[in-house]
Amino acid sequence: MDDRLRTTFDYYREHRTNILLKDYTAPSILGFTVPYTNQGIVNSWGWELSAKWQDKIGKNFRYWAGVNLSYNQNKIMEEKEAPLNNDYQYAKGHRIGARSMYQFANFYYTGCEADYKSKYGEDFPTQLVTTNIAPGDAVYVDLDKNGKIDENDKTRGHGYTDDPEYLIGLNFGFKWKNLEVSSQWTGAWNVSRMISDVFRQPFLNASGSTEGGLLKYHLEHTWTVDNPSQSSYYPRATWANAAQNYAESNLYEKDAKYLRLKTLQIAYDLNFPFMKKVGLSQMQLALSGYNLLTFTSFVWGDPETRASSSPSYPLQKTYTLSLKLGF
Repeated sequence: MDDRLRTTFDYYREHRTNILLKDYTAPSILGFTVPYTNQGIVNSWGWELSAKWQDKIGKNFRYWAGVNLSYNQNKIMEEKEAPLNNDYQYAKGHRIGARSMYQFANFYYTGCEADYKSKYGEDFPTQLVTTNIAPGDAVYVDLDKNGKIDENDKTRGHGYTDDPEYLIGLNFGFKWKNLEVSSQWTGAWNVSRMISDVFRQPFLNASGSTEGGLLKYHLEHTWTVDNPSQSSYYPRATWANAAQNYAESNLYEKDAKYLRLKTLQIAYDLNFPFMKKVGLSQMQLALSGYNLLTFTSFVWGDPETRASSSPSYPLQKTYTLSLKLGF
């Protein structure tokens, strides 16, 4: 077997029972708070692949590359939720952390009612705001087909969760004579973040919805009369129909996949005549960088962490110059 290549593969399955939870299926007429009991059940499964290659070219050049790729999935088998009207509303049967949200259809426009019926086979439903739906307002799908949008139309069947299904780690490097360069990349996909508060609704602040700030991103990506695009990221800005336009829906669940250059180090081994005289076996000068580069479509914060509700301090790039001495 070629010793330049090393690989491993691991697979796992877990059936976890006796998870502590409250039994919300118990009727309220009991007259007391239901205690926690060990009734939850979750199935988990996944795999991890690791591979590393290292080789030499000539006498002075050595290089290496490695990858770690993992897939992790789970499914709630029992959670003892309070009775709901539709199967798609339950957390049971979905991944841990699956969000309950409305299904966004499109932004309202003249003729929207006829197009909705043609696409979904049902009459256009009464929306959360029952009157004065205007062009540019968000329109949601009537999942239970009762003619109106309400809590019974929230589903957990859209998007992903805050926990990535796929994680990857990559490392590359080489050494040529006294020079060594190494890098580490990290990435994730099948992961999403739900933006909220000021990221979702313009002019929102802690005391109300009219005196907060306005992000430049809202100005550039909101539906307007001058730019009535169905590809806009936000519905028309409104206070009157805020309950309609800024409700929890997959319109605000954003893809948070990323690839990041986590670390990069350039090191050089110095060799001076005086080193032997003072007992130095190594003198290495190194320049390191941390969080230097990120590729992602997620612009509301750091895609590697859970979404915050307001702008935070930008992720910092860190540079370090070090001198390593060995005796």
